[in-house]
Amino acid sequence: MPPWQLKAGPGWIPGGDVSIVAMEITQNQQTLNTFYDGFGGGWGWRRFGGGGFGEATTTTETYKVGTLVVDLFDTKTKKLLWRGTSSDTLSNNSDKNIKNLDKGVEKLFKQFPPGSSKK
Repeated sequence: MPPWQLKAGPGWIPGGDVSIVAMEITQNQQTLNTFYDGFGGGWGWRRFGGGGFGEATTTTETYKVGTLVVDLFDTKTKKLLWRGTSSDTLSNNSDKNIKNLDKGVEKLFKQFPPGSSKK
């Protein structure tokens, strides 16, 4: 049974006083990796001799990050009651992404209901 149903209690029925809105956002992120090939030159005396830092190669790595946002609203007043978010790097393996999503939802709802101190 999903974690939100467990915490809502056995008498919870959809269409009640709280509305749930869930959004998934996917973004490309980049990281730069710089590798240095030695430090070049050698020790010199004053302005003579070698110097410098050798060669550097920088590569760009692009990866996807998925974020799940869950909002709980008061159905009558439309006021936000609670918001939970969970983010993780996405894989090319859909089974792995599904497992990570399940873990993310479980972690997200550990902070529910509002004001709970469970971790």
